[in-house]
Parts: sequence; C-alpha cells; structure tokens
Amino acid sequence: MSTFFSQNLRFLRSKMSEKTSQEKLAELLNIKKPTLGSYESGRAEPKYSDLILLAQFFNVEVDELLKEDLAKRIPGLANKPKLRILATTVDSNNEENIEMVPIKALAGYTASYDDLEFIQELPTFQVPFLPRDKKYRVFPIKGESMLPLKPNSLVFAEYVEDWKSIKDDTICIVVTKEEGVVLKKIINHLEAKSILILKSTNPIYDPYPILGAEIQEIWKFAGYFHSVFPTTEEKAKAFKNISLR
Repeated sequence: MSTFFSQNLRFLRSKMSEKTSQEKLAELLNIKKPTLGSYESGRAEPKYSDLILLAQFFNVEVDELLKEDLAKRIPGLANKPKLRILATTVDSNNEENIEMVPIKALAGYTASYDDLEFIQELPTFQVPFLPRDKKYRVFPIKGESMLPLKPNSLVFAEYVEDWKSIKDDTICIVVTKEEGVVLKKIINHLEAKSILILKSTNPIYDPYPILGAEIQEIWKFAGYFHSVFPTTEEKAKAFKNISLR
C-alpha cells in the first residue's frame, strides 16, 4: 500500500511525549499489539479503520501517513481549536430549560444536536434544586453496561464546554455520530493523544478508545431517575459485578 507507512508509524511513536512502547500505543488505540507490530514491521497492511484511527491519533492526513516521509517534516501534533455552539431553549422567564431527549429521539439527536429547531421540539422542564448557572439535559440510558444504573434510567447531565478539563474516571454522556449517546467513565487523553478511553462499570464490557475529532458533545453525570426501585437482590448482584473489576 505504501512505501512510508511502516517507517512513519515507527517515527511517530518515537516522537510521542513519553517513551511509548508498542504495547502502550496498542492499549491506547485498542489495537492488538501483534497487529500494531505487523504494521510497524511492514508484514501487514492496515485495515482502513485502523488507518483512519492512526492518522487522527497523530494529527496527520491519511495521504501524509502513506505517501510522505514524515521524518523530513515533523507535523505539529496539537489539535486545532474547535468552536462549539450549544443549541438550547429558555422558558417564559428567560431561564434555560432542561430538555429531555426521549428514546425515540436518540437516533435523530446525533444528527441534529446543534439544530435549534430539533432541540425546540424536545420536552422541557425545570428542576429547582439544580444550579441555574449551568446547562443540563436529560438522556435515557439503555443496556446494562453502567450497573448498578438500571436500563431505561433517565440521566441528568451538565454540559461540558472544555473537554480537556474532564478528570479521569468522571462519568459522562458522550455523544458521537458513530456510537450515538453513551454513558461511560472517561479516561482523558485529549491533551496529549487526542482520544478518550470509554469504560463501563459492568466488567463484562471492555474499554475502548474514541477519537476527539468524533466527539459532538460531552455532558457530565449529575444524577438520575428511575421509576422502579431496585430490589435487594438486584443491588447485591450489581455491586458484586462491580467489585470484580
């Protein structure tokens, strides 16, 4: 595929801010170490998805990674600043509403999260005990990846403008076009590596990386609501699973 791909990959890994082994880079990218090793040695050509991941991780174009000798032109690794505009609504007193994204609107949210007309169609309400100087939205949670939080819980979340400020193990709603709306613990590598690692509290689900360029919104967990109180047996099972992590 390329004269330069393997040597560029070795070069870029050598230029990371810390001395990074193949094993460490493979872990960050959620690529198997033997696969990464075969890319660096030229024994295998990269899958398209891995090629895109590597290019965005190192902040270079795919063509540059494949066709240019990057050792002769070290590209800057800093992310370009990205302006984020939050579509929001207010009530009759000019106070910001808390919009709720119903389950039936989740698929449309990833395509229209910044469309004011779409946001205006969402149900809205106020919660007196939440601070008025922060922006909140409510999202439904599906599945059991974040036990003891039950499926179909409604999560209240606070809008995060500065993604790089998020501390490791913070629970957040992360919105992306590919993954949709997910609730996960975050390991934050945006500053140095341009990725987040998303972790579930349920140990049967593996962590996985997501590129900063793919993120549309992040909302920090603030609370949740569920109409059914968990039984003692359900709570014990959930906490047992978490303790096995």
